[in-house]
Order: sequence, then structure tokens, then C-alpha cells
Amino acid sequence: MDKVSFLQEKSTFHMKYPEQNDLAFYRWYTTQYPNEAIGWFHLGKEREAQGNPEQALEAYRRGLVSKQGPYDNETRDAYHRLLRERQRSSLGSRMRLLLASLLFLYFQFAFSPGPLRDASSETTPQAAKQPVPTPGQTQPHVEVIAVPPTLSARELSEQVRRYVESRRPALTQPFTVMVVPEVPGSPSFRPLLFYQPHEVRGILRYNPTSRTVLSEKWWDKPVQLDREPTLATAKAELTDEQLTLQHVLILRNALYRYYQQTGTLPAQLSDLADAYPGNYLPQIPVPPKRLLLTSYPYHPKAFSPESAWDSLRNVLPLPGYPEPVTPFEPLQLHLTTSTHTMKLISGSHLVRSYPVAIGKNGSTPEGYYTIQQKINQPRGHDNIYGTRGMVFQEKGYTIHGTNHPESIGSSVSLGCVRLYNAAVEELYSFVSLGTEFIISNAPSPAQPWSNPVPFVLPAGPEEETPQVIYNWLH
Repeated sequence: MDKVSFLQEKSTFHMKYPEQNDLAFYRWYTTQYPNEAIGWFHLGKEREAQGNPEQALEAYRRGLVSKQGPYDNETRDAYHRLLRERQRSSLGSRMRLLLASLLFLYFQFAFSPGPLRDASSETTPQAAKQPVPTPGQTQPHVEVIAVPPTLSARELSEQVRRYVESRRPALTQPFTVMVVPEVPGSPSFRPLLFYQPHEVRGILRYNPTSRTVLSEKWWDKPVQLDREPTLATAKAELTDEQLTLQHVLILRNALYRYYQQTGTLPAQLSDLADAYPGNYLPQIPVPPKRLLLTSYPYHPKAFSPESAWDSLRNVLPLPGYPEPVTPFEPLQLHLTTSTHTMKLISGSHLVRSYPVAIGKNGSTPEGYYTIQQKINQPRGHDNIYGTRGMVFQEKGYTIHGTNHPESIGSSVSLGCVRLYNAAVEELYSFVSLGTEFIISNAPSPAQPWSNPVPFVLPAGPEEETPQVIYNWLH
């Protein structure tokens, strides 16, 4: 529903019920139209105005899982702004308590100048200088596209030629297109950035400067990628490019979520890998050696709050490769309970797909959540939580590993989401604190997807909580 229709509904309501206030209308509207974000947004604003931030957060959260439409961005911005305000308020309270304690200690030792003088005479070490990165060298670029199965080799050649002539007008270096059989649920002739091909229909190398095909080879029937020697180089180049894309996407998402929660960017990338509970990432990815970089370039002064996500392309540029034609978006987790499938997505890009176990009798809650805590090696009896845990709601709702891998794909828990340990370790590497997690039972086919080579950032003891025995809803 657009703004005009919304205002018409509001006018009609007040004409019919002149004694009712705006809050009553917003409550009525969200009851009548629970899938319209515009109603939840205005209900949240009204709750804020009345001094009820927790009720406002819940309204905004409901709006974020509504169907796409007007006020999606406004609702998301309001939700994260209120989260930051709540965190600042909590931090302010802790700081006031700390200040009071320090003042007490100061007056206790006011007449003992020695320790105070000794402390003040210490010099603060200079912050370690960050290496000045150089631009990554241009690397071989490979695109994977899927095509309908009915096309002949001759038709494939013609259509892929038209694709490369129009798809990458800004590129100047030759690049490769690997053509794979149709991937259910994914569009044809669209780059699949994080798809691991097993069968191939053809390969074409194109020079966009001279607009010429440098080489091509086509098969009437799919061939096995691993068994075709002519594809070995393209496969290795694709693997290298996917690794770099993953690094940059992980870092940009962590930076964006850090900004959403704190209102600023970290002074340096290493701040994202603090000890628990500030462990947005377990480690900072190190660029592959072929890029000739000691660290990924980081330019926080290039950040623009007015276009927070888009400006991260300049804050943390992608070295060596072209930016995707369809831009990255912040990472999100989508769980479809009807198919026991969890997807990690970046806008229209599917990054990973995992089978999961969920709660029995509908005990896994639907809705919009964010990752609140990340724990390495969470303690529980008999290692029931596997090797990683990511809390997405208070009261024990968590994404975690398992010591019962046979349960994956079924509804057996008390509400938590279980993954294979290898999968949860990979997801833990991608997902930062603050990453959005959307759970829905909307019917959706479980489309097959081939994940790339497994990727894990090792987690260390600083992310463990050995003193805590968890009682999650396993």
C-alpha cells in the first residue's frame, strides 16, 4: 500500500471514530494489514513518541518481515537507530558508574601522590602503523552463467556472444565466461558469483576492448568439469576470484553492521576481531598472495553516512577484480522452515545454502532477528551445541552446531536452529554481529545449490566463554 492509500485509510478511520487517536488507528491498521511495513513504521514512531522504545523496536521488527514495499528502508533505519540509542544509553549508565568508582578511588588516594605521579609519567605507546596497501594487481576474471538445457551448441555460442558484448562494457581486460546447465531457482544469463560448477556446457574467452572472441568451446551435452583438461585453468581462476569476493563481502558486511550498532566505523579493521562479546569476526581475512597486498585497503574517511552501504565500495575496495554487475548488498540469513533450508544471501546473490534442523511443533519463532552474540566452542552437556553458536534472540534461541548430525533436515529441537558443525563454522566466519536473520514458513521450494570450496576463519580462545554453561533450546 502506498502513502496516499495509507492516508486515505487514516482519514476514513478518524471520520468514523472521531474519539480515537492516531495510536488507535495504527494498531487497527497493523491488525487489518499485518504485512504492510508502512503501518508498523508509523506504529513504531508513535510508540517512540510516547516513550516506549521496546514496543517501538518490536513494531519496527514486525515491519522488517513484511512484504516488500514502501517504507522498507525507513523501517530498517529506524530499527537500527533505536538499537544504537539503546546501546548508547546502556553504555552511558556503565560509564557513569565507572566514573563514580574512579572518583571514589581518587579521593581515597588524593594524599598519596606517588602512585598517581608514577602512573601519569608513563608514556602511551604509539599506535602501530598500518601498512599502506598498494592496489591489487589485475587478476583473471571468470563469470559463471547458467543457460536453458534446450539450447544447442550453436545457439549457445550465439547467445553467449550477445551476452558478453552487452554485459561488461566497462571492462578492458579479457575475461572468461563459464557456461553451466540451468540452476533451478536462479536466472539464466546472470552471473552466479558463489556457485561451484560440476558440469559445463561451454566456455568462452572474450576481449572487450577489441570486441572479439579469443577462444570458445561448446558441448552438446554437459561435461564433467573435473574431467575436462581444457577447463582446469578457468576452474582455478574461478576459485581464486570467489575467495577474494568472499573476503571483501565479509569485511563490508561486518563494517556495515558495526556502523549500524555503534554509529561509526572502527578505527582499523582489526577492531572487528575483538574478543567476545565484541567479536564481529573471528579473524580479519588476509588477501591472497597473488594480489601482492599485506592487508585489504581500508579508507574509513571515504565513508558517507547518507549512503552507508554504497560508500563501503570506496572504504574497502575490491582489489584485482571488477565489482559485480549486480552490486553486493549486506548479508542476510533466510531460514525457510517448510524446507529446513537456511540461505546466506547478499541481495540477489546466493552465497551459501545449508540444510538445518529446527524446532518441533513450530517452536522456532518466525520473524526478523539479528545476531546478538557469537560463541566459539559453547559449553553444554555432551557437546550438544557443537563447535559454534550464534544467539539471535534472548531466552535461548540460537544457531549452533550439533553432536547429532542425523537430526539435520528434521524438526526436533526446542526452538534452536542446528547445522552440521562444518557448516556452522563456515557460517560463523561469514556472519558478523548485527547480521539480519529472517525466519519464515512461507512455501518455497528447496532449490539445489552447489556451495563453493568451504571457507572458515579459525576462531580462537578469546571467543570462548568457558565459565558459562549454556541452556539453549537445543
